[in-house]
Amino acid sequence: MKTIGVLTSSSSVPRQNLIEGIEYWKKQGYEVKEAPHLYEKRRFIAGSDEERSEDLHAFFADDQIDLIIEAGGGNGSSRLLRRLDYDLIARHKKPLIGLSDTTALQLALLAKADLISFTGYLMKPRFGRAIIPYTEQSLRDCLAGRDQVVSGLETEYRGKAIVGRLIGGCMTLVANLLGTPYFPDLTGSILILEDVAEEPYSVDRMLTHMENAGVFDHVAAVVFGVFRDCKAKDPADGTVDDVLNEWKKRLEVPVFLGLPYGHQAGSLVWPIGGTGVLEEDRLTVRGVDFNG
Repeated sequence: MKTIGVLTSSSSVPRQNLIEGIEYWKKQGYEVKEAPHLYEKRRFIAGSDEERSEDLHAFFADDQIDLIIEAGGGNGSSRLLRRLDYDLIARHKKPLIGLSDTTALQLALLAKADLISFTGYLMKPRFGRAIIPYTEQSLRDCLAGRDQVVSGLETEYRGKAIVGRLIGGCMTLVANLLGTPYFPDLTGSILILEDVAEEPYSVDRMLTHMENAGVFDHVAAVVFGVFRDCKAKDPADGTVDDVLNEWKKRLEVPVFLGLPYGHQAGSLVWPIGGTGVLEEDRLTVRGVDFNG
């Protein structure tokens, strides 16, 4: 029987909010081990930085734990990056699954420990269900090392297939990590971006920051996921779709829109650091073998 380690590298998640998610995994035949500081709370984060990094180290070092799932997002995973033992993590590679604020941790693990991790799911139930069927199937495919194909993307690109390493996540965390030693090499990558509850001007500001930092000079393509609840307080500011469509024309690399990845109900789960292939209106996500 495989064992899941549940922890939070970010904000606190009340115990009652995890019951349904934990029970779901037990019904799938997994044992579930809760981190010692899982339910700690200190202002807007779950316990101290020392406690959260201790939990993460312990779960990676424990060979009885097969995969690690983040309980929730929020804020705080970037506070751990200077404290982590990346050599230890590199010696005990295993899947880490998260979304949203976990992006900062996942990008750092890729950059410093060459660890591929999965983004698109959190243990905390959302939208009234422990897991949405689309996400459930996508996560199963990831854990089984199977390829996934997503069709129906919007693009004007009609060139040859683009093959690259998949990198990205929540754009706020991607942008905030720029310029640090924890940001992975984007050369030739397929950059995937999503966000939630950011006004259109904020989305535009982050894209501008990334452009000024030279991000788009190195990637092979950009894929926009779902920008949920990214609405302007002033209607005169336009919509987030206005922003994304402008950047689709502005960028000098192929741009694809409409990937079902993000904070909405039913998100694609994909490997940060894995391989993707963009061809016509399709993204093929190559399976990852952690036992290989």
